[in-house]
Amino acid sequence: MEPILALRPADDILGYRQHAQLERHNALRRQDRGVNVTKRLPKINKKDEAWIRELVKPPSLEDLRPQLQTEQWQVPDPSCHLTCISSHQCLPLVAVGSGAQEKNLFIYEMVESRGATQICHRQTVSLPHIYSLSWAPLGRFNSNSVIASGHRNGVVHLISIPDSANPFPARILRKFNHIDPLRAPFGPSARISHLEFTSAVWTCVPDSSLLTLYGESLYLWDMSRNDRPLMSQKIDTVNGFHSSPFRDGIVALNGAFGIALYDVRTKSRGLLRPKIANHSDATAVKWSPYNSNWVASAHEDSKIRVWDIRAAQPFAELYGHSDIINAVS
Repeated sequence: MEPILALRPADDILGYRQHAQLERHNALRRQDRGVNVTKRLPKINKKDEAWIRELVKPPSLEDLRPQLQTEQWQVPDPSCHLTCISSHQCLPLVAVGSGAQEKNLFIYEMVESRGATQICHRQTVSLPHIYSLSWAPLGRFNSNSVIASGHRNGVVHLISIPDSANPFPARILRKFNHIDPLRAPFGPSARISHLEFTSAVWTCVPDSSLLTLYGESLYLWDMSRNDRPLMSQKIDTVNGFHSSPFRDGIVALNGAFGIALYDVRTKSRGLLRPKIANHSDATAVKWSPYNSNWVASAHEDSKIRVWDIRAAQPFAELYGHSDIINAVS
């Protein structure tokens, strides 16, 4: 396959020269000819080069089929209204949420038995109308099994889940209310549609901090206090986000505007948006867990784009989906 990537100096990343928080480095872009590296620019990192070579290959599930093994289990939700799932980063725990009125938070544990992994039900909790879940990282709270749940009425609960040897029920540690009586949204927009804990590298906020999306507003909460958020910002047409695991205060957003970057540390609330290949609605966005400059996004044109935030355009586009993509990782 003929190489199609080249290097050029990054000039006004994402169309915003004055944004000094993001590093300016060499950027990637497509060209019709082979790779052309100028003498004054450093060569691309070998590890990045290998990843890019794999990404630009035509995607094929046929190569993966012999390696795929699946297992399924029935979640006892009488309403058949499962809405979200979250797996713990370190512990073998899986939480499944439902939009039902009661008995709608199911906690499972992965256990080894006779050389095989099995899924065991640990506990069912009643917290009405759950639409988002996120496990807290280890060390943030006294209990290791703490999960945040987002609800239909603009409320977030912080819940302590007892371990398997503890006979006590789950306990609500704190409650965070997003509802503004003057600006309260209605319908699906009244849900806490997404939430996640910030990375430990975020030094601009307390260690126990939580980002939430309520309607079209992004909130930042200190988990040690629930009287008011550290930040709230309305962002038109936003429908999802992912906070950077490496870059302090940087959040990737997706919505009708495509994708954008947002810095919670700045007083200027503008979005940093790439101007190339960013014309269709973005349905999901995710930072790479290995490369601090890479972001993957899914779009309503059934394409997945992989971006280097130092560039003004994606360096890879993945084809193969025939319908809207609602998650990427």
